[in-house]
Amino acid sequence: MRLVIALTGALLLATLAACDEGDNIKSNEIVEAIPWAASETAVYRVLDDDDDEVGTLEMSIEQGGDTYVLRQYFEFPEDDFVNDAVVVVDAATLMPLTTDYSIEGPEGDITCEAVYDGGIVRVHNVRTDGERDDDLDIPVQRYDSWSDLFIWRTIDFSQGYDVEYADVVACQSPAPPDLIGTKLEVTGGEVIDVPAGTFDTWKVEIDAIRDQDAWFTTDEAHTLVKYDNGEVLFELIEAP
Repeated sequence: MRLVIALTGALLLATLAACDEGDNIKSNEIVEAIPWAASETAVYRVLDDDDDEVGTLEMSIEQGGDTYVLRQYFEFPEDDFVNDAVVVVDAATLMPLTTDYSIEGPEGDITCEAVYDGGIVRVHNVRTDGERDDDLDIPVQRYDSWSDLFIWRTIDFSQGYDVEYADVVACQSPAPPDLIGTKLEVTGGEVIDVPAGTFDTWKVEIDAIRDQDAWFTTDEAHTLVKYDNGEVLFELIEAP
């Protein structure tokens, strides 16, 4: 099953090795305010493009001193598939420090480790067919794509707000790491019904090679309620 390649703003871009935006990427700091507590967990159901429920996602945040651990843990029981992504970020800026990514499935296990070292991210991939190491030059202001769903909660939620930032797709095995420009725009408010209830939300449109949409609560927590990247859909079933 290759569904997990398309799960987030990061991994849906697994073909980015052929895309080179070069110096056109705008490197902006986009964190307006961090809305979460020191620890929280939210649970989502994952639907495919036929609206069939195929798995669950647990998104968790844990603060440890001057860092946050941002985790996305996916389970797909029918396919005996587990997808786990952990990004450690600076607690003040949410800039990435390390990323650990793993897949456990019938076709074998995959692991990826990324370390952010100044203007370089160093990536080590291990697959059943071998290992590879890659270095990628990155700007000072950057975010790891596996932290996108968390980072988007921190922007300025006001009508018409838009911003572009540098997104590092560090772990997209077997492809090498890449750097892309991701654009966000707050396009309006909507009332959204999901298994966890009915929520007043801000809708955010995301342009990251593929168009995506995300809905966040209008309260101070800005909880992710729904996310749609055209191939998979996340819907909140258990709020933090």
